[in-house]
Amino acid sequence: MVMRQIQFGSGGRMSTPSKIAAIIFGVLVLLPIFALLLFAGVVASVVFGVLLLIALANTKIRSLFNRDSEGRKNVRIKR
Repeated sequence: MVMRQIQFGSGGRMSTPSKIAAIIFGVLVLLPIFALLLFAGVVASVVFGVLLLIALANTKIRSLFNRDSEGRKNVRIKR
């Protein structure tokens, strides 16, 4: 049994229209993927920023209104 080897790019030189067609096809395939990655990164950054601001606001609000049993603010009791 003879095993055939597949060699990519072993053909002759590509003509100019073939190169242009290959470049356009590559751009049309890869551009939407890159756009989705960029969009996902922007959305993730915005969501992370909003959640970070909410967490900071919650800690500030807790620090303003959090008192221990003796009326002192922001006192941690070590046990």
